[in-house]
Amino acid sequence: MNIIGRGKVLSEKISVESIKNKMGLKGILEPENFDVKKYIKYKGLRSLTKATNLAIASISEAIADAGSMYSEYSSERIGVFVGSTLNPMDAAYHFMTDVYEASPDFVSPVKFSSSVLNNISGWASIVYGITGLNSTVISGNLSGIDALKMAASYINNDVIDVAIVTAVEGNEEGSIYHLGNIQEQVNAVTGAISFIIKKSEDSYSNIDKINSFQHTEDNRDKIIFNLEKELKVGQTKNLIYGSNNRNDQIIFDYLKSRDLSNDVNILNISRSIGTSNALSGFLKLMVSLELKGETLIIETNEVGNDSMIKINSLNN
Repeated sequence: MNIIGRGKVLSEKISVESIKNKMGLKGILEPENFDVKKYIKYKGLRSLTKATNLAIASISEAIADAGSMYSEYSSERIGVFVGSTLNPMDAAYHFMTDVYEASPDFVSPVKFSSSVLNNISGWASIVYGITGLNSTVISGNLSGIDALKMAASYINNDVIDVAIVTAVEGNEEGSIYHLGNIQEQVNAVTGAISFIIKKSEDSYSNIDKINSFQHTEDNRDKIIFNLEKELKVGQTKNLIYGSNNRNDQIIFDYLKSRDLSNDVNILNISRSIGTSNALSGFLKLMVSLELKGETLIIETNEVGNDSMIKINSLNN
């Protein structure tokens, strides 16, 4: 599976170089002066949630980047897959705020529809005239990666030919409130990253493999078991990890014991991405496209879904 287009709407402070240089993240980093109308003209977008507009904007960039490799396909052969974590909470928060502070009689119907889990992928399909599959995945840090895996599966099974895959976090008041209950200082990235994938030789990179598995509180060693297995296959030149949970330390200790630093470029990017949730895996993927050789990406949740992805960049 190949990446043929990419788009992002992030703070100017978030870049491949800033992440590689381990820039510290403090607070909520928002895209500066974001206005969806700078990306696309479509009536009614201002009434949508921030996350929906961020996703639509990043998709606009990805479609422009892919060019004819995307536009040659008919709308029914294109799918939209979105990974998101807390964004439905944003919409529900705004809807219920109006209910409590004003009256149910004055609540916009659009705000209710925005609280539907599939809202973002649905609106993206409407705006870009896509009539193929659309789906939303909510699985913590793995949301973006799981959406990517789902999209690749549908392409491999000839249900669609090309897929737009987006990871997005709006971090509106509802989301930040939730995160603030978990940790004292909320450090997070607000924005969206989109990739367009298909089977193609002319692309940014080749996604060789997505190895997904699950671990529980009692068997975190499963992460190391899978990591050892992946390192034995292929020619890993780069390794990117850092999901801001307890698994980071386990991975760090293992890599230190193996003393791989002379052979593998190891990047722990947790300091630079904070609690980026669905964006976590796609920020790693964004970095991998600028590296040479085979890159192994490790993405984990505190418990539950995990993935290891092998990427071969055309920067080889």
